[in-house]
Parts: sequence; structure tokens; C-alpha cells
Amino acid sequence: MNVELEDGSEAGLLMLIQQYAGKFGITFSSNLMDDPVTRSRLTRLMGEAVMGRRGAVTDEDVLSNAND
Repeated sequence: MNVELEDGSEAGLLMLIQQYAGKFGITFSSNLMDDPVTRSRLTRLMGEAVMGRRGAVTDEDVLSNAND
């Protein structure tokens, strides 16, 4: 699974969000998707959660990973 979605595929992002929401619900603010930097972090964290590497993603998780 390409969690970074380097090709910018909206379809891939939507699939990831659907998988994440099916497992955890929506646990973060949708406005995080508006900024390309936080969207990238959020996408990575959602991918890790779907793969079982971490739990649900919160706003704090995305914003506290600002230096990643």
C-alpha cells in the first residue's frame, strides 16, 4: 500500500479514508485535509493505522508530528 500517495491520486486517498473510517470512524478534523502538509501527515498516519502499526489518528497526532 502506498500510504504517501505520491501520484496525488484522489481515488487512492478516498479509498484510504474509507478503509480508515470503516475501522476507526472519523477521529480527526476534516479541515486538516485542506493544508497539503497536514494532509500528507494525516495520510501517512491513516495508512499506518489501517495497517495496524498504530491506533486511531487525532488532530493532536497530526499537529504534533510537524517535524516529521
